[in-house]
Amino acid sequence: MAAGVSFVVACSGLGVTNGALVALPAPAALGRLERVRSPAWTLVFPGALIVGTFGVLALPATATGLAVLASLATPLLAAIAMVAVVHGRHRRLLLVPLALGLAATLTGQPGALAASLLTAAGCLTLGTALVRLTPARWLTFGVLGMCAVDVLLLAAGIGQPAAALLSDAGSALPTLHQARLGPITQDYPDLVLAAVVGGILAGRTDQRRAAVLVATLSGAYTGLLTITDVLPATVPLTLALLMILYASGGRRKVALQGDDGRALGRHDPTAHR
Repeated sequence: MAAGVSFVVACSGLGVTNGALVALPAPAALGRLERVRSPAWTLVFPGALIVGTFGVLALPATATGLAVLASLATPLLAAIAMVAVVHGRHRRLLLVPLALGLAATLTGQPGALAASLLTAAGCLTLGTALVRLTPARWLTFGVLGMCAVDVLLLAAGIGQPAAALLSDAGSALPTLHQARLGPITQDYPDLVLAAVVGGILAGRTDQRRAAVLVATLSGAYTGLLTITDVLPATVPLTLALLMILYASGGRRKVALQGDDGRALGRHDPTAHR
């Protein structure tokens, strides 16, 4: 019974974490990065998974380097998130990275929870940065490409060995390359993608609704781990983004219709008769 409750709490917790990454980015966050915007950044989305998987498998020693890099960079990225990414009214959260950094030195579940939240905050900066660097018309292609690569790597059984190497390499370090709640883990790229969704929708009226949708879908989707050992966590994030974009596109189409069903702005030759 206790194990079942722990699993449900972990699913819900990861869902809420993903939802928070969607809700927190401010509209103009990291806007200066737009100066170097280029379609080439689209390749980072699937490329991060490809390089991070095949690179680690080809050179296992790089797993240690990646774990060390995450341990050093994540607290700094989390601090940047609180200062330059999160909505201004939430800037008091500046103290959160410091508190989480200290708490992450604890052992057991409290330390794991603190490290997971610190990792998510760091991913908030990376995801928002990717949105600013990538032209809007290319962002959806980047997200779809990342999701497709994630599904293919796991279906082929390639992603799991690389993830295991990263976990083993980071066992002696603070676990800042993934979020872990109870028996469930979510990898760094998945958290970054949740922040990408938040960056895409930042400032829109449906940002909060999208956050709730992401939290719900992610939590429910994670529950499928009761029947399988591993899942591509990019799937519910991509699905939620497509649902929101499709729905908002439909609303814009409806908004352009007059009460009589005619498109507004179309010349009616009888209007002045």
